Parts: sequence; C-alpha cells; structure tokens
Amino acid sequence: MDNSVKTLAKQGQSLADTAADKVQGGIREAGAALSSKVDEIRDDAGPGLRQTAARVQTLGKQGFDAVSEVAGRARDTISSASQSIIDYTKENPVKALAIAAVSGALFVAIVKAIKASRD
Repeated sequence: MDNSVKTLAKQGQSLADTAADKVQGGIREAGAALSSKVDEIRDDAGPGLRQTAARVQTLGKQGFDAVSEVAGRARDTISSASQSIIDYTKENPVKALAIAAVSGALFVAIVKAIKASRD
C-alpha cells in the first residue's frame, strides 16, 4: 500500500507538472499573440499618426499662408490709400487742409458728446 501511495503521488505530481506546463505554454502563446497584436496595431497606427500629423501640418501651413496673404493685401491696400491721400494733398493742398480741419472738428465734437453723455 505504501508503494501504491507513492505511485499515486508521483502520478499526481506528474499530472500537476503537465498541467502547469500547459498553462505556462498557454500563457506564453497568449502573451506572444498579444504582443503580435500590439505590434500590428502599432504598425497600423504609425502610418495613421504620420498621415494625421502631415494633414495637421498642411492645414497649419495653409492657414499661415492665408493669413500672410490677407496681411499682404491689407498692407498693399493701406499703402495704396496712403499714396492716394499724399497725391490728393499735393494736387489740392487747400481742399486737403479744409478736409483735415473739418474732420478734426467733427472728431472733437464726437468726443465731447460721448464724454457729456457719460457724466
């Protein structure tokens, strides 16, 4: 009986070892599959992230170019208006002086009206 208990214990130990090996093998396989899936997702995400970054960069450049273009147009318009005022003043100095005086008087009147309404 002592011998059969030892045999049974050895068989139990052998079964436990086999089960443990299978569980560890399953864990290794699952880990390898998970690692492979993570690599696959990372590879798939990489180009997507690069494409998104490229799109954002392109949109940023387009926005910057648009703002630069608008600023350039505004600068050109202001320069043109300034040159027109200078040309008009050279051609019609008396009218330009009268327009400036009336504009200044009108501005002072508006400021006084606003100030009086606040008091």
